[in-house]
Amino acid sequence: MEDQEINNTEVQETEQQPVETLTIKFSRKLARPFTSSGGKEMAAIKIPNTDPEDKRAWEEFVLPVKMIHSDHYGSKTLWAKIPADGSTTLSRSIKPSSEDGDWTKEERTVDNKTLKSLVEAYKLKPKTQSTR
Repeated sequence: MEDQEINNTEVQETEQQPVETLTIKFSRKLARPFTSSGGKEMAAIKIPNTDPEDKRAWEEFVLPVKMIHSDHYGSKTLWAKIPADGSTTLSRSIKPSSEDGDWTKEERTVDNKTLKSLVEAYKLKPKTQSTR
């Protein structure tokens, strides 16, 4: 009996602490579902360029579809929870300089707090009145 109590306390000490998560919100239009070569359902989420003068292709990152959730209030917003202390790889396609050239990919890794600020940069833009 005493040995069992000792083993139970060891198990409790080795349990992982809850992971701190970040919730990122993005438009349904920015997510493109696809199936990976391994057969997993994934989604590529595009990040619009924050600078209007930046005419390069938008960066994107990939998440499993099961991590992406729909807002239940009929809006066009999706959300996902990602670990706060993790990092994500962003990629961007680079157009060839000549017609015969090959497309290349530019990649960079950012921490997930930076990723959240990049994805939700649209919140910082001033809202404009539509003119009809």
